[in-house]
Amino acid sequence: MKSDRLAMLTAPLERQPWQGLMLLAAALLAVAILQAPNLIAANTSEHGHWLAPWLMWAVCCGVLNGLGFHLKSLPGRVLFNPWLAWPSLLYGLWLTHSYFLS
Repeated sequence: MKSDRLAMLTAPLERQPWQGLMLLAAALLAVAILQAPNLIAANTSEHGHWLAPWLMWAVCCGVLNGLGFHLKSLPGRVLFNPWLAWPSLLYGLWLTHSYFLS
């Protein structure tokens, strides 16, 4: 029952344009994290230790949802909810925008 409600909640983001944008955002953030980790690393930036794992989770969630995977378990659906991933991906891209603009 809860799984059906969660599926109805995430259904709008499981359509083609949103999935493609999420995959693109996840790929851009992954490139920025891999190529310039000093932008988010705790000892080389003003951000805390929580930021890097949070943004890596957002990349994983963006790839899963962007490729169209549908998790079966309720904890998996909650953990990798695209409504949670979108703000995280956008925040990560905003933090790493200097990598793309310089």
